[in-house]
Amino acid sequence: MSVVWTEDQKKAIDTREKNLLVSAAAGSGKTAVLVERILSLITDPEHPVDADRLLVTTFTKAAASQMRERIGKALAERILEDPGNEWLQRQEALLSRAQITTIHGFCLYVIRNYFHTIDLNPSFRIADEGEMRLLKQDTAQKVVEEACAAKDPDFLRFAESYGSGNRGSGLEELILQLYEYAQAHPQPEKWLKDCAALYELPKDASWEDFRGTKEIMEELKRTVSDCRDKIFLAEEMARAPYGPLPYIEVLRSDAALLEEMLRCGSMESFGELLADLKFQRLPSRRSKAMADADEGICGRIMEIRNDMKDILKSLKNQYFQLPSETVFHQMRETAQNARCLADLTLQFTERLGEEKRRKNILDFSDQEHFALKILTREEEGKLVPSGTADVFSKYFAEIMVDEYQDSNLVQEAILESISGSRQGRDNRFMVGDVKQSIYRFRQAEPGLFLEKYHDYQDGKTGVRIDLHQNFRSRGEVLGPVNEIFRKIMRRELGGIDYGEAEALRMGASYPDQEGCRAELLLLSQEEWEETRQESRWTKQEAEAHLIAARIRELLKTGTVTEDGELRPARCGDIVILLRTMAGWSETFVRVLQEEGIPASAQSREGYFQTVEVEGLLSYLRVLDNPTQEIPLAAALHGSIGGFSSEELAKIKAAYPEKRFCAACALYASKGPDANLKERLADFFSRVEEYRRRAGCTSIHELLWQIVEETGYMDEMRALPGGEQRIANVEMLLQKAQDYEKISYHGLFHFIRYIEKMQKYQVDFGEAPLSGADGGSVQIMSIHHSKGLEFPVVFAAGMGKSFNRQESRDKLVCHSRYGIGLDYVDLEHRMRRATLVKQMIRRQNLLDNLGEELRILYVAMTRAKEKLILTGMAGEKLLQAEPSPEEKLSYLELSGADSYLDWIMPALKAEGSALERRQVSLKELLAGEVGIRVQDALSREEMERRVLFPSGDQRLDAEVDRRLSWKYLWADEKTSRQKYSVTELKKLRMEEESDAAEEMFPESDVIPLIPQFIEKQEEKTGAARGTAYHAVMECVDFGKDMETEEQAGQVLEELAGSGRLERQDIDAVNVRDLLKFIQSPLGKRMQDAARRGNLYREQPFVIGLPGDQVDGSDPEELVLIQGIIDAFFYEEDEIVIVDYKTDRIFRAEELAGRYRAQLQYYGKALEMMTGKKVREKVIYSFTMGKVIVL
Repeated sequence: MSVVWTEDQKKAIDTREKNLLVSAAAGSGKTAVLVERILSLITDPEHPVDADRLLVTTFTKAAASQMRERIGKALAERILEDPGNEWLQRQEALLSRAQITTIHGFCLYVIRNYFHTIDLNPSFRIADEGEMRLLKQDTAQKVVEEACAAKDPDFLRFAESYGSGNRGSGLEELILQLYEYAQAHPQPEKWLKDCAALYELPKDASWEDFRGTKEIMEELKRTVSDCRDKIFLAEEMARAPYGPLPYIEVLRSDAALLEEMLRCGSMESFGELLADLKFQRLPSRRSKAMADADEGICGRIMEIRNDMKDILKSLKNQYFQLPSETVFHQMRETAQNARCLADLTLQFTERLGEEKRRKNILDFSDQEHFALKILTREEEGKLVPSGTADVFSKYFAEIMVDEYQDSNLVQEAILESISGSRQGRDNRFMVGDVKQSIYRFRQAEPGLFLEKYHDYQDGKTGVRIDLHQNFRSRGEVLGPVNEIFRKIMRRELGGIDYGEAEALRMGASYPDQEGCRAELLLLSQEEWEETRQESRWTKQEAEAHLIAARIRELLKTGTVTEDGELRPARCGDIVILLRTMAGWSETFVRVLQEEGIPASAQSREGYFQTVEVEGLLSYLRVLDNPTQEIPLAAALHGSIGGFSSEELAKIKAAYPEKRFCAACALYASKGPDANLKERLADFFSRVEEYRRRAGCTSIHELLWQIVEETGYMDEMRALPGGEQRIANVEMLLQKAQDYEKISYHGLFHFIRYIEKMQKYQVDFGEAPLSGADGGSVQIMSIHHSKGLEFPVVFAAGMGKSFNRQESRDKLVCHSRYGIGLDYVDLEHRMRRATLVKQMIRRQNLLDNLGEELRILYVAMTRAKEKLILTGMAGEKLLQAEPSPEEKLSYLELSGADSYLDWIMPALKAEGSALERRQVSLKELLAGEVGIRVQDALSREEMERRVLFPSGDQRLDAEVDRRLSWKYLWADEKTSRQKYSVTELKKLRMEEESDAAEEMFPESDVIPLIPQFIEKQEEKTGAARGTAYHAVMECVDFGKDMETEEQAGQVLEELAGSGRLERQDIDAVNVRDLLKFIQSPLGKRMQDAARRGNLYREQPFVIGLPGDQVDGSDPEELVLIQGIIDAFFYEEDEIVIVDYKTDRIFRAEELAGRYRAQLQYYGKALEMMTGKKVREKVIYSFTMGKVIVL
């Protein structure tokens, strides 16, 4: 049966010799149209095109593979109809080499064929993300260290202004942030050189000299225009029946003032008006003329007027708080810091390029930039196509781009360079939907689509075709999408005015069915506060329980369509979409499973925290160093060890005066419980065997032997989500194999590699599975759902606040405006945001909100038959009236903090397509939860009887313990779930506020002038500190070190054993080590080591109430992690030792800086050991002395 195309689709398929932009709304069949256009070009009766002369780029490899498959299938069908057609047979053969690929796939094709034009070694490989993250971090650190050593005054001033601590900590992050942003530009080095241009102002600069004045004026007038419209609305309200007529004169005065502002032609005149604001007072409500006025109307008018005053006041504070002379002076003063950051980033770019060439690797952005370098050359500062580009331009008959709205500037430059425009041929075909551009975090530039969207409208420079008929969804889904987006998507925010032309029109056919109306299910935040003591639910848990209850109803009475017929809804028909998976997906999976609903989620975060990966890594850490207590306890308690918590407690209780690792060793040799003793001895025997193998076996092979010989894979497979767990373990095996191809060999180095990955927050994400579980509710991110469709969609978390972290960053970037930094006055210890930073921050906020609008659109358009939005909001929003305006105002849109802030006022007061229901948490708690849990337990009991017909309760209990144990507080979440101790120290030392001037303490601004070790002047403070800590971790305190010669011999042995690198040994002054060992503290540590009571480099993770950490919710648990340099026991109490190499010569200053850090160390050890911390000391290698806190 042939496809019947709509007129617009047919036009998109048949239009030739034009640059064509197809604006294809959600569900409009754009992929089918693209495939049909390719087929029509290949089989054109007059001007057929060979398949390999088409360049087709898609967003993902899967999409490219699917498209190639669909084209191949269609060709095969036509060959069956016309077996003698040699042209079709030729196309079938050419299809295998046709460039139907991702943009990066095409870039690699260009590079592999023309590598010689850029002097590239053809044996390069593509580095993975983890490897590149570590390489970038190391390179950035070296660049900062070299800048420290050079002692350039401009750099030292920059470091004092924006660094943290005495070693420029934090500067690396600024460099990396700016580098990543610059890579989205076709000429990143040029952009970096120009990114500080807005700060370059003449000495007597005025607003006319500042290149951002026009944009600021537009923002001011847009805001004032909205205020005026609100005042007009207030005047209409005053004229209404029972309106306060005496208010009209005052409101007219307000409107006149706002009109005058809109007529302002300069920032100076605008500032003068804001500086001299005077408002008339509203008549008293007690006056006789106000006797009949409605109190509600009066209150609403006063609210509108007060909002206007607050907005004007904020504009005044933002742009006119200081005299313009001061504003521009601060920008000139910041110019050198901006140039310094740009110069450092250019140095980093060069050094990183050298490192990548040395390793012969390319990263993700290199693929685009190297291809662009091959296809273009620079001419008078601009890129023009090269001779190689001409070859491609003449060869490709048409260049097709799918998901064009997600292209970036570099990709656009690549495709434009090989287009036929210079030969007078319009041969670009671009298809996408700007309303679904949701990859700004990857530097996608929706402005490219929008520019053509508006330019092609008249058909002069190109042709625009709009596809708005939706072939995916029921009308009950499309209705609320159109209703909401007509009100909230406008050109200023979202890039496009959503009107009748952009509205989705139903093209799908479904059988009639009741119960398909879209829903908005709401919870009250105030009610959650009231019930949380009873329920102990977090906000996420409350919403998950709400969704679980609704899913159960759907499973009882809901239907979906399959092959044109209705059938009962199943779990596999349902998806829950989340804006962010972190802190949400785990909770939703757990709650749904507790309520008897199978659910699964594939997370792109938390790989190293999964039970199966953490268990293996703990075991590897034990193999590397069996005296590490936390890894040892984890390995014993985990699947490989198989010891219960009670057994571990029994071991410790047998030798209470000993540390845990020593107690285990003693119990394995002479413990009173023979069975436990034997099992423990077997565990350590196996550890020793694997330690022996580690010296002569690759880490990949060692890991494989462990998982095979211990039955680890079988046990992981038996756990819930077994397929995912197996995939994660196999991924770790693959990572180990990949690591040994590119770096050091051996267990020690692999563990350090993983620790660095965790330190720099490199997360592989859980391993992808070949197919989703069709029998469970899927939970995924909105981004991951793009391009997919589901019968029933829950869009959850609609009340979650938007992430505004970017606006609080030290550095903000913008494609047009460059970089935004604070002005820092070191003399007066003061900082404030520069005008450039304020402008960029505001523009980025608007861009982010536009992205959030589009993300909401993607979420709502995934549903085929049933759409349910859920969220929690405060009573004020829940009781808010729908907006009477045709569109929400710019101020309403830009002031939103969550999706519900847009959705609630956008709904129609009457006849809304979205059924709104507020659900009582008290009823949810009281009416159904107990029954649902009991139902789930009954199912588990049935499974248990099938699995264990003998009814062996001991076996039953052991299986439960081994397969179901989990950390008690694993699912407690908060806005920030984990801090390192270093981050907490910085939180205490440095709190920034960008809104106004801020005084910051003397200790935050430290001259960044590094001192160097005696023999190697090139060693910087950062490397010196790392080296000293590494030596102190590995040095044998049991060896005699009475002379420099003996101490030097100990260091040489460490180097010879391979435990430390030569550069670390050379960085340590032997006299420093000897002085420490011979100090009273050193002697005490030697004594503790001989007793087995000295512990070094001990990692920890503890949980504290949020209000004790960062001032957040006291009910939420915040995890704190860190590594303690050393601690030892004296008289059954703990002494903590922290080594410092800071070039500080005042004990009070050093103590003040690190007191908070050691307080957390003490709290952690007391919580973990139950022992008292008697002493916390810092040993300063710089001063050669002990500082007792």
